[in-house]
Amino acid sequence: GGRGTRHKLVSRYPMAKYVVGVDGGTGGIRAGLFEIATGEPVGFADTPYETRYPQPGWAEQDPNDWWVGMGSSVRKVLEDARVAAADVAGICCDTTCCTVVALDDAGDPLMPCILWMDMRAAEQTEQVLATGDVALRVNSDGAGPVSAEWMVPKALWLKQNRPELFARAAKVCEYQDYVNLKLTGRYCASANNVAVRWHFVDGKPPTSLLAKLGMPELAEKWPKDVVQMGHAVAPLSEAAAAHLGLDAGIPVAQGGADAFVAMVGLGTVRPGQLALITGSSHLHLGVTEGEFHGRGIWGTYSGALVGERSHLVEGGQTSTGSVVNWFKTMCGGGEGFYDEVNAAAALIPPGCEGLVMQEHLQGNRTPHVDPLSRGVVSGLTLRHGRAHVYRSILEGISFGTRLIFDAMRANGYLPESVVVAGGATRSDLWLQIHADVAGIPFKRTKCADAPALGSAILAAVAAGAHGGDVFTAVDAMVHEEGVVMPRPDVHALYAKPYAAYKGTYAATKQLIRRQGKSEEGVDPAPRANSLGDTSPGPRATVCPSLLSADQGNLAGDVSRMIAEGADWLHVDIMDGHFVPNLTIGPPVVAHLRSQAPEAFLDCHLSCTDPGALIDGLAVAKASSVTFHFEVMEDAAACAHLAGRIRSLGMRAAVALKPRTPIESVYPLVDASPPAVDMVLCLSVEPGFGGQKFNPEVCAKVRTLRRRRPDLDIQMDGGVNADTAGAAAAAGANVLVAGSAVFGSPNPSRVIADLRRAVVEAKAEKPWLEE
Repeated sequence: GGRGTRHKLVSRYPMAKYVVGVDGGTGGIRAGLFEIATGEPVGFADTPYETRYPQPGWAEQDPNDWWVGMGSSVRKVLEDARVAAADVAGICCDTTCCTVVALDDAGDPLMPCILWMDMRAAEQTEQVLATGDVALRVNSDGAGPVSAEWMVPKALWLKQNRPELFARAAKVCEYQDYVNLKLTGRYCASANNVAVRWHFVDGKPPTSLLAKLGMPELAEKWPKDVVQMGHAVAPLSEAAAAHLGLDAGIPVAQGGADAFVAMVGLGTVRPGQLALITGSSHLHLGVTEGEFHGRGIWGTYSGALVGERSHLVEGGQTSTGSVVNWFKTMCGGGEGFYDEVNAAAALIPPGCEGLVMQEHLQGNRTPHVDPLSRGVVSGLTLRHGRAHVYRSILEGISFGTRLIFDAMRANGYLPESVVVAGGATRSDLWLQIHADVAGIPFKRTKCADAPALGSAILAAVAAGAHGGDVFTAVDAMVHEEGVVMPRPDVHALYAKPYAAYKGTYAATKQLIRRQGKSEEGVDPAPRANSLGDTSPGPRATVCPSLLSADQGNLAGDVSRMIAEGADWLHVDIMDGHFVPNLTIGPPVVAHLRSQAPEAFLDCHLSCTDPGALIDGLAVAKASSVTFHFEVMEDAAACAHLAGRIRSLGMRAAVALKPRTPIESVYPLVDASPPAVDMVLCLSVEPGFGGQKFNPEVCAKVRTLRRRRPDLDIQMDGGVNADTAGAAAAAGANVLVAGSAVFGSPNPSRVIADLRRAVVEAKAEKPWLEE
C-alpha cells in the first residue's frame, strides 16, 4: 500500500517532460504517458480486472485489483516508452463514478466494492426521494428520479442490509478516494465526485438529507477534506512510488469521475462549452457560469469541474448509438453497411420527406425522465426506403439532443459550442445533422482518449506546468481536429420536423403505456438470470451473438450483455473463404478479454484453416473454440484439433452446417471421454446474422440429445422467442441469439425467456417422445 510517512513534495517541472494520466475504468485500468508541454500521447498500457455479478443487478470488484492493476499499467507504459522515473513530473487518476467502497480504520477494504452499475439500492432510491430534501434539487429540481448508482442510496443499502459491516466501516468512499489514499496516505474526496453524485451542496455534505434517512453517521465516515480537481492531494509516498516505478515526492493531482475528467481532456472547461460523449447512449455535460435547477435536467452541480464559479449541467439520451446498431441488425448489414447507407441518406433532404423517428427504444432519460417511453416511427409511406429510415434515426437522435438543449435554454443556459467524443465522430453525416438541427458548431479533438488526457492535464497543473492554471493547460494540451459548422438554411428547414418530433411524445405517451401495461402484480421486466437452472443435466445457457452488436463498440456491448444476464458471448470469426464474410480475429478477442475479464467468450471459427488461429486465441484467452467439421479431413483430424484446443486451456467444440449429417460427429461424442465438449448444430448457413430458423435441424439435435444426454448442444441461427421452444424441445441447451437480443429494447427479458424455454424443456424431456 501507499500509506505511511508522507514524503516531501518534489518539484520536477520544468526539467521533467512527461506526466502520467491514469483512467480507472469498468473493465480495467489504463495508464497514459503524455508530453507535459503539448499533451501529445507517448504511449498507453492497460491491465484488466474482474467484475463479479453475485446476484441479479449486482456488480462487484476487488479494490485490491485496482491497486495491483495501477502498478502494472504505470510500470509498463514507462518501460515501453523507455522513459525514466526522473522524467515524470506528476500523476493523476480518474475513476468510475459512484463505485463505493467500505474501509476499516487502516484503509483496507471490508468487502468488495459496489460498482457504479450495481442496482441493488433501487429500493433505497425511493426512500431518498421521499425525503424531499433541498439537496435533491439536482435531480430534476427535486422531481427525481434518484439513481441507484449514487452514493447515498448505496450507503443506505449498506446500513440497512449489512448493519454490522456498516458500523465497522471507518471510511465509506469511492474508487477515486481509495486510490488517492493508497498513493499518498491522505483520506480526501474529489470536489467533482461529491458535487455530482454525493448530493453535496456548495461543497458541504447533505446533513439534513442524511438525518431524514436516519443515517447522520455517514458524514463521519466520509472524507473530511475535499480537494478540487487539478490541486495536489499530497506527494507520492515512498511505498506507492516503489509500487508504480516512479519517484517519491512528485505531486499526486486530484482527479474525479471519468466522464467529467474527460471534459477536461476534450477542452470543455469554460462556460458555454458542452461535451457530448456518444456511444450506445448520449451524455451531455455543459459548463455554466450560474446555478440553476429545473425539470428535465440534472444539476447544476456547483464546484464540480475547475474554476471557482463553474457549475455543470447534465442531460442524457438512453438509446442513441444502440438504435443505429439496431437498425443495422434489422437490415442484416455487414461489412460496408454504414458507408453505403450514409451515402444514400446524404442524398435525402432534411426532414426525410415527412418521416419522423422518436428514439426512445429504451426509454427517455432527459428531459421527459420516462423509462416507459418507447420508440415511434411516424409518417411512414411506400415512398420511404431504407435510407429514409436510417436518416430519420440520425435526425431523431439529433432532435432529442436539441430538446435537451432547449430544456437547458429554458433555465438560462445554451451551449455556444459542442465537443464530441465517441462513436458519432465516425459519421460526418451524423455530425452535420447534429450541427444543423442544434444550430451550434460541433467540434472533434485529436486525442481520442479524453479521460486519460484529462488526468494528464490535471497532473501537469499540479506539477506547476502552464502556470499551474487548468485553462492555460487545456489550451496547450488539447488540440482540435475539425469543426462542423451549422448551415443556417438547413437549420431553418428542420423547424417543421423538429416540431413534429416534439409533439410525438405527448401524442403517443398514453398509447404506449396501455400497450406496455403488465398484469397486476407481475414484474414487467424480470432480470435475465432471475430464473436459475438448478436441474440436473447440461446447464441452460444463453449466448448473445456479437454479429448483431455494435461493431464500433463491441467491448461496451459485451459488458452490457453481461449486465443484462447473458451466460456466454458468441464471437464469430470468419476468414472470407469458408463463408463469404470477413470479421474479427484473435486481436479483437484479446481486446474484449481485456475489457471484460469475466466474460465467457465462445469463439466460432467459420474458417478454412481453424488450426492457424488456435494459438492466437489461447493468447487472447478465449473460453471456448468451435471449428467446422466440414473443413477437417475426418473425425480423427477433428479429435486431434480438439485435443490441441483443450491442451491450451480452452473448451473444444465442433460445428455442423444444416445439411451435414449428425452421424458425422458420433466418433467424437462416443469416445470416452468425449473428444469435444459441445456440438454446434447450425440452423442457418454460417456467415451472416438475421437468417430464418430452419426447423428441420431440430431432428438432428433430437437424435444427438437421445444419444448423449450429458453433452452441451448448441443451436445458432434464427433463435428468438418464437423458435427457442422448438430448439429447446429438441434438446439444445445452449442458445445463440443475435438480433432477438441486441434488437430488443429489453434484452434482459429476451434472455430470461430463452433460458426459461431450456429449463422447462429439461424438466419435460420432450426429445424422448416418439
